[in-house]
Amino acid sequence: MSIAIGLLAVALYLVTAGYLVVTARRQPLTPGQPRVPLGLWGLALLAHLGALLPMVLTDAGLNLCLGNALSASLWLVAALLWLTSWRHPLAILGVVILPLTALAVLTALLCDGDTRYATSAGIDLHILFSALGWAFLALSTAQAAVMAAQHRALHNHHASGFVRALPPLFSMEVWLFRMIFIGWLFLGLSLLSGLVFVDNLFAQHLVHKTTLSILAWLIFSTLLVGRWRLGWRGTRALAWTTGGFVVLVLAYFGSKLVLEVILGRV
Repeated sequence: MSIAIGLLAVALYLVTAGYLVVTARRQPLTPGQPRVPLGLWGLALLAHLGALLPMVLTDAGLNLCLGNALSASLWLVAALLWLTSWRHPLAILGVVILPLTALAVLTALLCDGDTRYATSAGIDLHILFSALGWAFLALSTAQAAVMAAQHRALHNHHASGFVRALPPLFSMEVWLFRMIFIGWLFLGLSLLSGLVFVDNLFAQHLVHKTTLSILAWLIFSTLLVGRWRLGWRGTRALAWTTGGFVVLVLAYFGSKLVLEVILGRV
């Protein structure tokens, strides 16, 4: 049943992304519009969640194999963007996010790991903060990449098609740094909650994740200070955002990739 529902979610995500591309070529996307792809997007999120929950929530604890972890993280990113798109003209970012989310669903369906964690309320809070921080910063990185393409197209006087569907660069930049700040805040809370609730945050299997998470938090801290004090923007902001997110991906998923896929351990 999870496989069937998951494949339905994949189809809905891809159809929604295609619908957004076709619509954006005809007219700029406004908040809450167009309703048809946003409706399909909502159905995809529900199907994705329906397939994911039985695979993650088990009697033995959370099954956080690499595929499930990726799928859950991308679901949160897609859900945040969907909610934001009802009030702000950012639905076009779904062209980037939704195909990646569909790929994450397929990865979860193929996941044969058995990485389970017995959790407590404190650990659950730590996981929630970590997931929210990753989701906001992932969405920020996607928006920064789109902004870079938008800036290049405008500079070359090619403001048509996809670029015409985007909000003004100033509005995109304002929302970019708002999302970076929220993601930075949740990432900091995840580090703090880990220090409080995780028995040994620098245990052998966590030292890689902890060290890189701290480094990512410092990178985003530098970016925010640079924006506040020095007015960083454009390619400089994109470079720092991308660099911080790459470190964060390595922190959250790098060790899982090495242990589960390369070394075959769980």
